[in-house]
Amino acid sequence: MAIIIPESSYERRVKALYEKQIRMEALEGKFIKKVYKFNSNLLDVKEAVSRHQRKVGKLQKVVMERREELEKRVSFMEELAQELEATKLRNLAMKEQIKQRKMIARQRKNEIMERIHTLSKTTGTYVNQEALPARVKGVTVLRGDKRDQLIPFDLNATDAEGLNSLCQHLESLNVDVSQWQQLVSLAMDVAMEARAPTTPPKEVANCKSIIEIDLTSPTSHQA
Repeated sequence: MAIIIPESSYERRVKALYEKQIRMEALEGKFIKKVYKFNSNLLDVKEAVSRHQRKVGKLQKVVMERREELEKRVSFMEELAQELEATKLRNLAMKEQIKQRKMIARQRKNEIMERIHTLSKTTGTYVNQEALPARVKGVTVLRGDKRDQLIPFDLNATDAEGLNSLCQHLESLNVDVSQWQQLVSLAMDVAMEARAPTTPPKEVANCKSIIEIDLTSPTSHQA
């Protein structure tokens, strides 16, 4: 039969303290595990946040580049729109200038044709426009009491000597040579303008001050 020795109060306190320490150590171990797990999770979160921030940084850089590119495109489109508007205004101004010049040219041509018609009747001279500006070809009609005298002429436009001789001959027949020269000069001007932009021969350009014509006349084909 075992002998049971009752525990003293001191022994009970020591045992209670020992058991309490064991429990505290167990709780401390659990707490350390939880702290380690928390720290591990926290590190993972920090790494995830860091990776996210790097991605965000890259995205922000791309967004900034795209924004700058968009701003440049917008600026370019605005400049292009302004240039197009300016070009449109210039074109309208040019069209108006061309219109005015054409109108002035028509008025000038009409005035010249009227002068040619008047001089043609005054001098009785008809010029073959098909021959101009290379040749001065036509006929002068001298009105007489009984019959008219026809004086045909066909000279190279650069033949200054031949033209001078013709002028002297006409002058001897009481033809107003100054008016005759005006008629031929005006007609050659019209002929050269009608054939633009074809560049006239050098010799024709050089004799421009002598004569220039282009006249449609029913009798011009008689020459």
